[in-house]
Order: sequence, then C-alpha cells, then structure tokens
Amino acid sequence: MPKNNNFAAVVLAAGLGTRMKSDLPKVMHYLGDMSLAERAIRKVAALKPEKIIVVTGHKAALVEAELSEKLGADILEKIVFVRQKKLTGSGRAVQEAMPQIRRYANVMVLCGDAPLFRVETVRKMFGFYCKRLPGCVVMTAELTEPGSYGRVKRNHAGDVAAIVEAADADSWEKAINEVNSGTYFFSVKALEKAVSGLKKKGSKGEFYLTDAVENIISAGGRALAFKLADPTEMTGINSRADLAAAYAMLNSRKAADLMSAGVTVVDPSNTYIDESAVIGRDTVIYPGVFIKGSTVIGSKCKIGPYGSIEDCVIDSGAEVRFSCVLASSRVRAGAIVGPFARLRPLSDIGPMAEIGNFAEVKKSRIGRGSKMHHHSYIGDTEMGEKVNVGAGTITCNYDGAAKNKTVIGAGAFIGSNTNLVAPVTIGAGAYTAAGSTITEDVPGGALAIARARQVVKLFKKRTK
Repeated sequence: MPKNNNFAAVVLAAGLGTRMKSDLPKVMHYLGDMSLAERAIRKVAALKPEKIIVVTGHKAALVEAELSEKLGADILEKIVFVRQKKLTGSGRAVQEAMPQIRRYANVMVLCGDAPLFRVETVRKMFGFYCKRLPGCVVMTAELTEPGSYGRVKRNHAGDVAAIVEAADADSWEKAINEVNSGTYFFSVKALEKAVSGLKKKGSKGEFYLTDAVENIISAGGRALAFKLADPTEMTGINSRADLAAAYAMLNSRKAADLMSAGVTVVDPSNTYIDESAVIGRDTVIYPGVFIKGSTVIGSKCKIGPYGSIEDCVIDSGAEVRFSCVLASSRVRAGAIVGPFARLRPLSDIGPMAEIGNFAEVKKSRIGRGSKMHHHSYIGDTEMGEKVNVGAGTITCNYDGAAKNKTVIGAGAFIGSNTNLVAPVTIGAGAYTAAGSTITEDVPGGALAIARARQVVKLFKKRTK
C-alpha cells in the first residue's frame, strides 16, 4: 500500500436513522459485538490515516462517549469529533468538518452505517487513488436491483460523469445498475472548492456530497470509479432487518474464507466468527460457537459445539468442548477445556492441562498436565505442573477488601471439597485431605488435615 501521503479519514455518523425505530442513533446499533460506527472506524484505522475525523450530530454526546469508551488508546489518539450543527445532508457534514480536513492533502470519506467493506478492499482503493491522483475516486458496485442507491453515470472514457440520486433519476438513469457506495477518496484541494459550491436539493433542502463529485468534474477535474468485485461490501444498514442480514452476511463471508484456507466449519449458518478472528488449518469449528474479537486459534484444534470465545489465544492441538465461555485467556497446546467450563480474563491453561465440567478459572496460571476436572473454582492462583484438584475445591481469594494469591506447587494433590483460604501456599507434592479448610501454608510433601473429627453417636431407642 502507498504511504499515507498526508491522508485523513472522515466517518459520517451524524444521522438519525428513523427507519431503525429506535431511541439510539443508527450508528450505535450493534453489528455483532461492535456498533456500526466502531466497526467502521476500526477498519479505517487499519489503513493508518494520520487523523480520523468522526462527524457526529444526532445525540452526539452519546455517540462520542460510546466510541471513546470502546476504542483503544492507539485509535483514540487519532480521532477528532466534529459536531454537525445543521443535519442537512452528507455535503453539509463535510462542509462543517472542512477546518479539520484542510490540514491534509488527501481524505477518505465514508458512512458510519456501512461497515461491511473489507480492509483489503479499501487498501486497494487507496492504492488505485494514489497511483492516479484524480480529484476523486468513488467506490461503486453493480447491483441487479439498484433500488434507492444513487446511479453512477460514466463518460465515453469510462470516467465518472455524474452521480444521480435515485429520487432525482429519470427512467433511463434508473435503469443503470452501477451505483454509488458512499465511500470516496478526494484530493482535499479539489474537495474544498467543490463543497463550497454545493446548493440545497430535494424537499428537505439537503446538501448532497454526490454533487461535490459533479462540481470537481465541472471544474476540469477527474472522477474515477473503483468497482467492487463483491457488491455486499457496500451494503448500508437502514433497518433492523438490514442489521440482521448484514450480520448473516459477515458470518457467511468469514466462514467461506476460513473453509477455503483449510478450516472445517461444520455448520456455517449456525456459527458466528468475527472478521478479526484468526484460525489455523485443520481446526474444526462445531455449530453454535461464537468466536469474537481478536481471538487467535491454532491448527488442529476442536472448538464446540456451542460456547463463546472472546479475545483469546488457543494454541494448536487444544480442545474447547461443549458450551464453554472463555474471555481474554490462553489455552496452550494439547489442553482440554470443558464441557461447561468458564475461563475468566487472564487465565492461562498450560500444555496438556485439563479443565473439566462446571469448573471456573480466573486470573490464574494452570501448570502443564494439571487436572481440575469438575465443580471447582481457582482464582488468583499460580499452579505448578501435574497438580490434581479434587471436585468441589475453591480458592477463597477475596477477603472482602482485596484479592489474595494462592500458590500450589508441582505434583500437589488437593482433596475434594477443599477450601484454600488465600494467601496460602501448598508445597510441591503436598496433600490436603478431603473436606479441609486450609488457612496456613502446607510444606512440600506434607499432608494437611483441617476438618473436625468425625463423631458417631448411637441414639437410644425411644419408648412410646
């Protein structure tokens, strides 16, 4: 990809979205686990623009607060919010953002409610623009049913001659199948002059950004089309039905990409894998699984059926069984998690370790080959290799004021129904008797018994 060449991006996120029938602005509706605006911004950020200008309007404070909370510091440092005072079209939004835009030589403009484009596609589009340096490049696609999209008219040289809004198109223009996506690259010098000459149009008196393209052409500049190979990438979202269809589209696309790369997705229509997830070849993904965020899964893994994995690293050869929930954790090579297990953030399950049914791990390191098969909770713990944790064991890590650490040495055997009251250390090779409440350190190789002695009493026969 060419160098950013003094490049900024403008994300239009000011609209009401009346067809969503919602109190939320349209760009705040979620597509998967991200709002429409967040998903669009994250994709644009991958192009490494010098600045991302987000134009807000309807419930601007809500939009800005949500994005500020969700986006990481590396993206937020590039963002500047511009509040559109007059919600009279995309052209007006660019006019009001121009004090920020004019600091850069080139600018990308896109809609915050259309985040289905691939990063690779807009990277190619930017390369197309930088190679030719016209006044404008318009992302287009051919649709069998163009509907309400603006039609792209071309001249004899194949350049863009005009973009005609569907409402203003005559019968000949409505028959055109090539449409405008609403994504552009502009020379800022050409754009500034073009938007300054915009005039109100339509019953609502709006300023169309499409007219800026025509103004560039009228001033002697060139406008080129970058036609999409996959028209679904320009899909906009205007209703709840569109939102559901877009989610299905993203999942179908991701599943197809993975299968072509050697991953088995048993039931693509019932599997939900985020665009950013990375999965190695010969891994099998069973139905009902949600794989979210920045999750990376190695090769030859088995995942599911059912469950949720978010922002995790699953090493090659690991297995996550039926209905497990994993978040911000690591599962190392050959480990087995589940069924019905939960890994809370900062858990690290060592190679060949086993976390069984109804077991929960939180912010703990489980050593190589250690086993915690059922009905146990381990939190804030450092566990060595080949430890056996009996059923019903818990680390009592919270004293009401602070979290405390438990250390369990290699080869230790924790008897069933043991309470380990942190802070406490169980030495290597030590044992705890079933039913014990351990409040003091246990030396390596020792047996700790911390329970009341059993007493059996015989009842005297009652006389009537």
